[in-house]
Amino acid sequence: MDIVINNINRIDVINEVIDKVSVGIAGSIITQISDKSLQGNIIIDGTNKYLAPAFFDAHFHIESTNLTPVNFAEAVIPNGTAAIVADCHEICNVAGMKGFHYFRHACHHARMKIFLTAPSCVPSSHFGTNGANLGVPEIKEMLSYDDVVALGEMMNFPGVINRNPEVMAKIKATHDMGKIVNGHAPGLRGKNLRKYISAGIYDDHESLTLPEMKEKLSLGMKIFLREGSAETVPDDCYSLLKTEKKDVMFCADDKLVTDILRQGHINFNIRKAVKLGIDPIRAVRAGSYNTAQHYNMQDRGCIEMNKIADVLVLPDLVTFMPEVVILNGAVAYQKDIPSPTVQMYPVPDSIVHSIQTKPIKAIPAISQKYYGHVIEVEDGMVYTKKLIHDVKEEISIKQDILKLVVVERYGKTGNISACHVHGFGLKKGALGSTVAHDCHNIIVVGTNDEDILTAVNQLIEHQGGLCAINGTDITVDELRVGGLMSTKDPLETAKHHEFVRHKAAEFGCKLHSPMSTLSFLALEVIPELKLSDQGLFDVNKFEFV
Repeated sequence: MDIVINNINRIDVINEVIDKVSVGIAGSIITQISDKSLQGNIIIDGTNKYLAPAFFDAHFHIESTNLTPVNFAEAVIPNGTAAIVADCHEICNVAGMKGFHYFRHACHHARMKIFLTAPSCVPSSHFGTNGANLGVPEIKEMLSYDDVVALGEMMNFPGVINRNPEVMAKIKATHDMGKIVNGHAPGLRGKNLRKYISAGIYDDHESLTLPEMKEKLSLGMKIFLREGSAETVPDDCYSLLKTEKKDVMFCADDKLVTDILRQGHINFNIRKAVKLGIDPIRAVRAGSYNTAQHYNMQDRGCIEMNKIADVLVLPDLVTFMPEVVILNGAVAYQKDIPSPTVQMYPVPDSIVHSIQTKPIKAIPAISQKYYGHVIEVEDGMVYTKKLIHDVKEEISIKQDILKLVVVERYGKTGNISACHVHGFGLKKGALGSTVAHDCHNIIVVGTNDEDILTAVNQLIEHQGGLCAINGTDITVDELRVGGLMSTKDPLETAKHHEFVRHKAAEFGCKLHSPMSTLSFLALEVIPELKLSDQGLFDVNKFEFV
């Protein structure tokens, strides 16, 4: 055998027990499980340690880390992640099928297994301007690949509820090909929820409360407990794991590289669950086996004979930080031993030069019809509140009423929109980004038009990135791959992100993840009030203000 792990405490996630075994691996497969020590080319002593199935993220957007797929893998492998299901609708919104094909091939070069979903909503609605439109023919092409395992999160829940023909055609095409449909139903309850599920939607990661999750589970939906940078699950929701053995699993959805390096990935969800009183075996199961079963992958997610050898050697059931990571039968990570240098997959020139709009000369005033309607942000949440406020001026630093601007980046319309936003706490300067879900236009929040203008034009000049501007104090973190991802490795990318975050704090911002929070303020499918390049949008009413 190539690798054996002797005398280790195996976490049997199927029977939910821990037993002492020795495990043998030949090639990529677990070929022997014995109560006696084994012999092999590589022998690992598992005494007083635990063997867990490697972790599996049920829903993630790699682009949210600002890393390419190859570099993303290097960030999460030390945290025990063996596989993810990645929804690549960010790069597809920017570059369409060219973006999809680049991304898929890049995923094949990663040192972990990256499954994909076919983005269901490109664009996510017709209330913002993006770079591409993917219809049923494109969906069918993407789903024809074996590594594309589902239709990505169906964000257009009004379209599902009202049985929009185009939306339903995408769902039918997916079912006809024997694949599942991921859900996206924030706050959806009652009759509308039942209509949404009855269309053939399998899961949801956007639930806001424990009662909402329980209702969805009672109707046959699976629940993903999400721990991202700007989206976290309330503690009481983890109590579901006490009664739900198979229908609850973990995802990170959107998580910055800085937070992955600091907190971890799916092991963060597992660690949180255990701290909240969940049995460690159940928590590990939710972070591995349940996800594999949900996507009908019978060859992974557990430590059994003839399964893929994706396993972790853990020192304890508290930190869930592996000492050894074995992926596809090979040692991919060992604590205190440097990981191998990886080669980045080449990026097409059209994706490197994805911002087509020209530098702008002025920032428009906020329309009078938007006065009184203020976007209120909350730290750690992608959902905003609609604050009704008697605003007298464009910007009031004293009241924390700042200006939010979105600039169309694709050279299609030249749209520039502006509104009021509350909650950033900036006392000076501006923060900008070309990561602005889901259209990924240029988005800037600021305390004055001059810094906002500089931020916009710096992002155009650098072909994407994150920036912090205060007069001549200019900080730009380049994201040249579609305006979404860096060509730098995880540590370098995190270093640059931290510098931008430090600048934001220096400017007075109190948010934990200001750039992540900013990136969701144009997402016109998540309540309550958002700003697209076309104007201020009331998500609850699904219409412009």
